[in-house]
Amino acid sequence: MNAFKLKRIYRHGLQMMLAVTLVSCSNDDGPTPTPTDGEVFTLGLGVTTSEATTNYVLHTNDLMNGKLSLVNAGFLQDGYRDFTTVGNYFYSIGGLGLTDVNTYYVDASGEVAVKTGLNLVDRVSDAHDLDGSGKTLLAVTLPASPADGTEMKFMTVDAESNTITRTEKIAVDNKNFPIENEWMLHTGIAVRGDQAFQTIVPFDAVGWKTSKTNKTYVAVYSYPDFKLEKIIEDDRTGPAGAFGTRSGIFATESGDIYTISHSGYGYSQRTKDPAVLKISAGASEFDEDYLFKTADVSNGGRIVHAIYVGNNKLFATVSTGTQASQWADDNLKFAIVDLANKTITTVAGSPTFSGNGGRSFAAFHKNGKAYAAATVNDVLNIYEIDIPAATLRKGAQVDASFVGGIGQIK
Repeated sequence: MNAFKLKRIYRHGLQMMLAVTLVSCSNDDGPTPTPTDGEVFTLGLGVTTSEATTNYVLHTNDLMNGKLSLVNAGFLQDGYRDFTTVGNYFYSIGGLGLTDVNTYYVDASGEVAVKTGLNLVDRVSDAHDLDGSGKTLLAVTLPASPADGTEMKFMTVDAESNTITRTEKIAVDNKNFPIENEWMLHTGIAVRGDQAFQTIVPFDAVGWKTSKTNKTYVAVYSYPDFKLEKIIEDDRTGPAGAFGTRSGIFATESGDIYTISHSGYGYSQRTKDPAVLKISAGASEFDEDYLFKTADVSNGGRIVHAIYVGNNKLFATVSTGTQASQWADDNLKFAIVDLANKTITTVAGSPTFSGNGGRSFAAFHKNGKAYAAATVNDVLNIYEIDIPAATLRKGAQVDASFVGGIGQIK
């Protein structure tokens, strides 16, 4: 592993989808770096052209005003990237054949820097803060199909040293998992005490069909050694989460765990109504007395993307109307979901927008506010959502095709 001061990467003639040209010039000194005497936010951005999507990391002191531009700014990332934040570290994680990690932070001298050398080795299906303490990254790797391998790994990474501290492996086959002759998706994981709970979706890795949609499946492991204890199932709703979204399961401060089934994006068929199920604190089976049918309540719909924001609440994007096709991620509005009281509150003034499909939800929260992005009328903006009030205000415009991640490193 090594750490070094960031060097600007210059681009020539890159045409954005949003009609923004990133023109740069050769300059040994480079653009003025982001001031670090105040807050420092980090965004993972994607720029899509007719030929490819290019990923960047951009730092800013202000998410709410002006325009966030990649002109003479931002740091080019190799290949496809997904993004997550653990404490004061922002991770740019390679995918689609890449597994290296760029870890951005503010160093002791007060400058933005990056650590390299961390490599998660295999295809990364999930990576997030293990328990919200800002100390440990939990990563899950799973091959895209059995043709690429049949071993799933659970890795813990120490955020400060940027090193893998533990790796546990389990064979993915029909002896361990209810997949018969198919494969499975990882859609979320929650750690509670000495157990870990993982939502999975059986699917056809060749045709991308979901033929087993009559049950929710949760794999229960011992923690930290990730020995599979059992698979629990419930036929009141379908599988939880979906391809790439990582919004299948959440643990609360009290120890209750909730699974989120939406039967929408990513599903080739829909045989059960979208619903939330509960695994009560201290238990490792579904609570038969809890069922939250999310389409049946006021402001209801399908909870497609979500992050946990505390006090039994999710900040989410909720989709309404008919699911147009398997990969449609449309008709979304920002909402606050109260899991304990089984309510959904649409954020006042929320635009209706389309999501980024199979990506982790590009949102973070602090001090009762959540931050996320949406494209409305071909303009991409950051939005600040007041969680208790369920209101929002529009923030900075972002000159990129999409926001793949948002975090704060100072």
